[in-house]
Parts: sequence; C-alpha cells; structure tokens
Amino acid sequence: MRLLYFYAPWCSVCREKAPVAGQIAAAAGLELEQWNVEEEAGRIEGERRRIKGIPTLALVDGDRIPFRLIGRMITPENARHLLEKFGAA
Repeated sequence: MRLLYFYAPWCSVCREKAPVAGQIAAAAGLELEQWNVEEEAGRIEGERRRIKGIPTLALVDGDRIPFRLIGRMITPENARHLLEKFGAA
C-alpha cells in the first residue's frame, strides 16, 4: 500500500496540507507519492485514479483505492481512522 497526494502549486490548501500528508505517510510507514496535476504525468495519474478535486490524499492498494481524503478533510485524525479501518496502520 502507498499514499498518493495530488496537488497544484497555486492551491493554498494544497500547500497547507502537503506537510500533513507527509506526516500521515511517515506515521503509517507508507510511501508518499506527490503528483502535481499541472504537469502531464500528474494529470494522467489523476485521470487514471479518477481524482476530481485537490488536494487529494488517496490510499492505493494495487489498483484499488480504499479511501480518499479531499481538501481540509486531510487530517491525521481522519487518516488514522481510515488507515486502521483498511488495515494500513
């Protein structure tokens, strides 16, 4: 399992939540991949994962995405609850 963080450089909430996403990944012992949706690779990965809003923190297990947290919902408390629920913590 790994965590994907989708963001745009101009997005203030994305900048605010980027360190939080890093802390969540470190606490869970998971790899964090950051994808800039302004770049082609990030846009393609976002389309592949059906990302509709930014910032988005998504838990990926193979091709499945058991959960996504979007915007201000990206908090350690929300992530901890969902990581425990889906066996990633």
